[in-house]
Amino acid sequence: MKYIGNKKRLLGFIDESLKNAGIPDSGIFADIFSGTTSVAEHYKNLGYKIISNDFMTYSFVLQKALIEGNKMLCFTDLCAHLSLEESATPVDAVIDYLNGLKPIKGYAFDNYGSEGCQGRMYFTAENAGLIDAIRDEIAIWEKEGLISDAEKYYLLALIIDAADHVANMSGTYGAYLKIWRSVALKEMKLKKRNLVDNGMQNTVYREKAEDLIHRISGDVLYLDPPYNSRQYASNFHVLESIAVWDKQLLAGVAGLRDYSDQKSDFSRKALAPKALEIVVNAAKFRFIALSYNNEGIIPHEQIFQILSNVGKVKVFKTDYRRFRTERNHEKRKYKDVDDRTLEYLFVAEK
Repeated sequence: MKYIGNKKRLLGFIDESLKNAGIPDSGIFADIFSGTTSVAEHYKNLGYKIISNDFMTYSFVLQKALIEGNKMLCFTDLCAHLSLEESATPVDAVIDYLNGLKPIKGYAFDNYGSEGCQGRMYFTAENAGLIDAIRDEIAIWEKEGLISDAEKYYLLALIIDAADHVANMSGTYGAYLKIWRSVALKEMKLKKRNLVDNGMQNTVYREKAEDLIHRISGDVLYLDPPYNSRQYASNFHVLESIAVWDKQLLAGVAGLRDYSDQKSDFSRKALAPKALEIVVNAAKFRFIALSYNNEGIIPHEQIFQILSNVGKVKVFKTDYRRFRTERNHEKRKYKDVDDRTLEYLFVAEK
């Protein structure tokens, strides 16, 4: 997914740094700002028991599907109801069925489609209509009891991934582009996500980190909070709408949801240090690791001091390309100094 702070390309750096800091080879690993789940998935694949959390619903959906879920789903009741072919695996059969639906003019078409009544160019008319058709179908299946919670979250994770892939935006959903990206003109298709079984009962939450931290414990606590004043609730509101599907009345040119109850203190310069201090001081973990970059709103000296209050701190850093939607073509690599930033990993051993 195109996501602010996505750590997928930094997993090698994070892994090597944590090993150098001395974290155990197994145990409980908590990722409480999970976002797209890339870090939680990585450590799940390595055999850790995972606790994951994020305040946004779209992230919670991904976590329920990819972190809590261990085994591929059977969709027994749904396949019987739809008389899907037995030759296909149940997951493949359900995905093929959803991909075969015809677009409809519904909520996404009206609010996010180029030909909808709002004219917002987040998606082509066809892809917005496909979002409506697929998301409405999943909602019907849930209401009629044809799918379990695990099956619902798995399918929602697929449509969130698929919609994001063809979204006509650069970086975030704070605004749509006025011209079409080439990928946005492609037909949206759900693609199967394989699940990894780590043999553990992984736990997923949708809470503020400052609240959850008092009720969890383990070996490694990984923190990847917002670095700047951009609120995730407003910058990824389209994905939140797809996840929740409450069909809110949207506001403004960008079509924002009401996110008054989803603002993070970590995106407020005056409140972020205190929020971090609350989490660190309450953490019942042997290791606390914090990802941050050199442009974050909390000064590094303050981060170091907060972590030093609970243990010995090691700092690791790497040169990294600043977040952007476009691919990092080799001819552009290191071409512009302003295109690079420094990514830090602070690790405290209590």
